[in-house]
Amino acid sequence: MKKLNDLLKIGVSGLMGSGKSEALKFFKRKLIPTYDLDIESKKLLKINSRVYFKVIKKFGVGILNKNKTINKRKLRELIFNNSTARIQLNNIVHPEVLKRVVMISKKESKKKKTLIVFEGALISKETDIGKFLNKIIFIHTPEKILAKRISKRDGLNFKDALKLLKMQNNLKNNRKSADIVVLNDESIKNLHKQLNLVLDKLAY
Repeated sequence: MKKLNDLLKIGVSGLMGSGKSEALKFFKRKLIPTYDLDIESKKLLKINSRVYFKVIKKFGVGILNKNKTINKRKLRELIFNNSTARIQLNNIVHPEVLKRVVMISKKESKKKKTLIVFEGALISKETDIGKFLNKIIFIHTPEKILAKRISKRDGLNFKDALKLLKMQNNLKNNRKSADIVVLNDESIKNLHKQLNLVLDKLAY
């Protein structure tokens, strides 16, 4: 899909620990509207929502906390260990996330914004969300550096961090289809420098 009333819609993708969130902070400091699709997805799972009931119907009440909210950790463990379950969850959640992305884009367009950035690990050219966006930036970081960052961030040992990364192997191909690849293997300052160059390319 082309620009929405001259609004350029950008997606930021990458593996866990690659620096997607830091990239989103960078764009936000530039006063660019930014949205974390993980947060948007969690909003959809709020108690008694349409998506909430669909997820419970598919995966059972075993994923609920005592207060009837969905236990995100249990759900995450379930889909990490079962590719079929992951696809089933994506089929429930992704169409609703796309609706939010379209709605948010229209809202920002009415405000006369010229650029909007969405961040999410699952953004790719192969998804409907990716097809709606104009450009996709993939933040790439070598696996060993990713594992070190995840170990430090989550308090895991190096081997467990590598195992966690292997669960995201299906996302590695997103790098090939991205419009722009940013290598984040040094400092945050260097990442910001590269993102400034990206903004120059986008003529923002």
